[in-house]
Amino acid sequence: MLNIVKTPETLWQECTRLAKQPGVIASELHDDPNNHFVLAYGPVAQRNQFQALLYSAQDQFNVSILPIHDLGLYGEIPWPGKVVCHFHWIHGKTGQAKTEVEADAAVVYWEKLLRRIKENGHKIVWTVHNVLPHETIWIEQDKKIHQMMADAADALHVMASDSAALTAPYYTLDERKMFVVPHPTYEGAQPDEITRAEARTQLQIGKEEFVFLSFGAIMEYKGYDRLMAAYDRLRGKTAKKTRLIVAGLPSDKALVEQIAAWGADKPDVILDMTPVPHDKLQVYFRSADMAVCPYRRTMNSGAAMMAVTFDLPVIGPKAGGFADLYKQGCALGYDINNMQALVSEMQEAVLNGVVMLKDNVAKLRMELSPRHVSGSFLKSLSKI
Repeated sequence: MLNIVKTPETLWQECTRLAKQPGVIASELHDDPNNHFVLAYGPVAQRNQFQALLYSAQDQFNVSILPIHDLGLYGEIPWPGKVVCHFHWIHGKTGQAKTEVEADAAVVYWEKLLRRIKENGHKIVWTVHNVLPHETIWIEQDKKIHQMMADAADALHVMASDSAALTAPYYTLDERKMFVVPHPTYEGAQPDEITRAEARTQLQIGKEEFVFLSFGAIMEYKGYDRLMAAYDRLRGKTAKKTRLIVAGLPSDKALVEQIAAWGADKPDVILDMTPVPHDKLQVYFRSADMAVCPYRRTMNSGAAMMAVTFDLPVIGPKAGGFADLYKQGCALGYDINNMQALVSEMQEAVLNGVVMLKDNVAKLRMELSPRHVSGSFLKSLSKI
């Protein structure tokens, strides 16, 4: 169990504890300090399993993991050897800003923090999760912060091959700093014990029905209005009976109410807009034939990787991580602005099935296992 650092005092205590690790002592004894490095990361996302999966191969490397709650502590890490400051989501300060003055102050905060880390001689790595924060209000300030981070970083971790093109309208990523390591699957992080037949029995879904699943936090940018409109055009118009499951965290109350009203009189629609427990999640994924992700904008998608974890192909726009899945034969894709194309791809899936796609997904799932992805990621960090 990692100790999350929240105060200057606990930062010192944790660094003192890490200094006593056998790998650290061995590096010092053999006069090879570069053999060991401290990997500080933040902000810590305790509900999101991504970080634990990304660092899961740490036992293969001489690395000490240091989870940071308060990003300001990055500038105070008391370690004489190699330190890699790994940033994930960087919108916390602007996300809390109530006024433009506070948003401008967030920009100054980042200027000072990044300068301080550089003065300490520590390395900076940034995982580019999103083009901009999903619900950004202070667009200009967020653009400045993202550009500062891109410029200050010693290395830029991207998970989608077209990341630089996606960010180009807002900020520039130096492709010489970039390294591509895909999003891992959630293998081992989710219960996966139930069969397809058992899952469908629990949900009272027939053996021959074709089931679409939309899973993830209920947020506007994910295109639920498009999904509802597309399913309205599809339902009752295919030879095979269809179902739609919508499940996930109710992040947008107004949108949740809209979806609930839409699905209320539809017996072929299953709604579970709640924080879905881990043991229930497998029921939805194992009962489904295809995940559908009609996002308005995207770069990386944990929902898509959750689908791959359960051998489920995806329908999504030909952008970001979805475009990579499409190229690998694991997804049906469409132009992100073409509503009719979404309907057509859903019809195609029902009509012709998804056997070949599922075969490709099964192969990709092996390639993107957490241990394999983590090993590639940490190997890249060890060379910085």
